[in-house]
Amino acid sequence: MARRRLFALAASLPMALALFGCTPTEEPPDLDRGPKQVEKKLEAVDASDLQLPLIVEPLELVEPGWDLDVKHLGDVFLSASSGDDRLNFSAVDSTGTTLWQAQRPTGCTGFSVTADSEGTPLAVLTDSASDESCDSEVTASAYDLETGELRWGPTEVPGPMQGPGTVFSPEDGSETVALEPDTGEASDQASSASRVLGEYRGTILSVDENTLTAATGGETAWEVPLSEHDWNAEGLTAFPDQVDGLIHLDAKDGSGPVIDAESGDIVDDSASEIAHDANSEMIITRDSQGLTVIDATGSNVLPVSLPKSVVLEAAVGGLIYLREDGTLRVHNAATGSIARGYPAEGSGTVAVPDVFTSQGHGTLRAGDRTLLATDRVVEESAEG
Repeated sequence: MARRRLFALAASLPMALALFGCTPTEEPPDLDRGPKQVEKKLEAVDASDLQLPLIVEPLELVEPGWDLDVKHLGDVFLSASSGDDRLNFSAVDSTGTTLWQAQRPTGCTGFSVTADSEGTPLAVLTDSASDESCDSEVTASAYDLETGELRWGPTEVPGPMQGPGTVFSPEDGSETVALEPDTGEASDQASSASRVLGEYRGTILSVDENTLTAATGGETAWEVPLSEHDWNAEGLTAFPDQVDGLIHLDAKDGSGPVIDAESGDIVDDSASEIAHDANSEMIITRDSQGLTVIDATGSNVLPVSLPKSVVLEAAVGGLIYLREDGTLRVHNAATGSIARGYPAEGSGTVAVPDVFTSQGHGTLRAGDRTLLATDRVVEESAEG
């Protein structure tokens, strides 16, 4: 499901929400499924009608035309525009260059980015040759995220992509599989005694009656006994939206542990929302008490009051972006105090940070538009 939001700073503006519903089952149209290399530099867009965060003010913005949520790995971003009879996927790098494009039936909105054992970024797209809703005869294929080259697939899967990562299941949950990023083969982590929770850049997480287990390449990477944390195996699930390098689980009532995907260390005992500032390497978690910032020096509980209606939107450049109804609040991640995240004078739709790289390039949501802040610097006009 794609989400689009409209925010205001001082004054409340109407929210904008775009929902993509299910399409009737019918024979899909002819599509250009195989990724085609493009190498086309997108033109900069005029953003004078937007309120832009100060962190991207010097950067040129491009508009790839995406409607679905954006995923990225390294400097490449992936999403799709939604047409009347097809999805048009495109991979765009931080220079604002479209690298490749591929088409899928409108219902095949499930996609993911992951990495193989050598660290090669992969784009995993779903498909169905006979069902435009992508509920039956579903397959998955992996492509090099930078070049679009086919790495494996199509591989038959039991249903749509459920995530996190390469996890597939029919709507009734009768069968769940996770695909190994190296081969596209089903992982053997799921069995009669255990079930798969998610796939995280090649790490496949599963749980049985007693243990939470992470495996990479078929070998156990780490284990956590459930009894140590009073977790219930039947109630343990993974949040669909995850943060790179972290595993966020729902243990009870919409909150649960945040775990380092590589080591298995518990980063936070219980959080309902998380964000990762890739630039500062800070992890921000939200629980019933408020916000906590976790970095190399430890944990810092911020003096920020958070009603239940507040949503943790993003953390970029040492700033935390919070939404309450139609109003956006920006806080300093070090102190928790209100921060100046936007120019003092401004009007128009507020662009909110979404996914960003450690270099400060990334996507913004502005109403129903998705923009990409590139590494290209805005040129001063000759008159200015």
